[in-house]
Amino acid sequence: MAAYLDREERENPKGTIRIHAGDSVGGSPLISSYFHDEPAVYAMNLMGLDLGTLGNHEFDEGKTEMFRLLEGGQRTDGNQFKTGPDGEPVNTSDPDFPGARFPYIAANTVWAGTEDPILPPYEIIKRRGVKIGFIGVVAPETEQIVIPDAVAPFDFLGISETVNRYVPELRKKGVEAIVVLAHSGGLQSGGTATGEVVTETAQMSSAVDAVIAGHSHTFMDTRVDGKLLVQAYSFGTAIEDVDLRIDRRTKDVVGAEAEVITTYRDAIAPDPEVAALVAEYEREIAPVANRVVGVAAEDITRATTPAGESALGDLIADAQREYAGADFAFMNPGGIRADIAAGEVTFGELFAVQPFDNQVARMELTGDQIYALLEQQFQEGRTRILQVSGLEFSYDASRPAGQRITGVTLPDGTPIDRSATYTVAANSFIATGGDGFTVFKEGTNQQTLGSDLEALEAYIAGLPQPFEAPDPFANPRITREG
Repeated sequence: MAAYLDREERENPKGTIRIHAGDSVGGSPLISSYFHDEPAVYAMNLMGLDLGTLGNHEFDEGKTEMFRLLEGGQRTDGNQFKTGPDGEPVNTSDPDFPGARFPYIAANTVWAGTEDPILPPYEIIKRRGVKIGFIGVVAPETEQIVIPDAVAPFDFLGISETVNRYVPELRKKGVEAIVVLAHSGGLQSGGTATGEVVTETAQMSSAVDAVIAGHSHTFMDTRVDGKLLVQAYSFGTAIEDVDLRIDRRTKDVVGAEAEVITTYRDAIAPDPEVAALVAEYEREIAPVANRVVGVAAEDITRATTPAGESALGDLIADAQREYAGADFAFMNPGGIRADIAAGEVTFGELFAVQPFDNQVARMELTGDQIYALLEQQFQEGRTRILQVSGLEFSYDASRPAGQRITGVTLPDGTPIDRSATYTVAANSFIATGGDGFTVFKEGTNQQTLGSDLEALEAYIAGLPQPFEAPDPFANPRITREG
């Protein structure tokens, strides 16, 4: 997601500021992720961006890798190797990788236990003799939706409180035009906007003129408490074109308008340098991406039953249970990022389904702990129904917290023994407490076995072809009561 400030001078670098509000890497297509997201950074450099802020996905692989992507250098942390088309390990990191050639700001991401930002909290950019101040913030829920070990070095402070802390500092430096880059999302229906970024914008100082949002990847173009608030989807499908009119005498914004512009592919001639970059990486990734793993008899999707169960979720959970040789497996729905289409299924398609390079963890939990784990699906303000294999469960979301799971059984209907110990498989994100599933951290005899993508690929390749997924509508594993 990018924004161009000063609509009338979009092609004039003297009057234009190009910015983005996070999630430029992580959970990305194979053509970028296979090369440790260096292609995405190269592309942003070619776009001529002036400024960026962090999104939650910048933290996916931890502190060292995040700073490498910003500052440059070849990856050498032991995770630099990928599997080549013949199964051989390949170092796909560029030894001459320069990192981002534009600054990043992050006001509310601080070193753990301190109030010291890990990056400059703001940046002042001067255009045509006028200063514009930018403050960068990321959603505090980053701490819950990223692998806990990856975000352990950091604390995430409140958004509006942090913005309001730095506004006076900018004004002391002669800055009156202030824009917030907020990797925080919301929804807009008609003229009504809701969500975290809306609430936080309302609580920001009146000195803030505009908020460029991200995170929810939705359309927003509205005003909140006099401030312009805009967000332009994701994956480059649109840009925000923001026009700030500034009084040279007062140095403040006297008018702010935005337009969300769809970037229709057939209406835009590709930039030659970016097109060449994409073509080179497409050539390199083709042997890996196009390798056929199996043949799907029909579409396998994330579409859920009323209880929250999907065919693709069941398939992935089954794959991880078999891979780990476990009694049960659990899969978080947020980790399933694409559907599988009928016909030949390539490695590239499977990567799109599970792009996070999570590992499969195996551990032991008691029946009581499994009940407690399933209760953690119902969190304040959000419900996350886990996809399961090897067991079935029922729930009533209307019951009091801690009493919503009404039964957990084996597939034959036998209740699990709450005092017995079972082996459990889960990906490394939730196994380390991600998405609030902290019961996993209580597991004993924990082992890390291999990648979740490897588990899915091996499972599909071993099924009778063309393969089918379980049908959660005909044979549900999850039942919603009440």
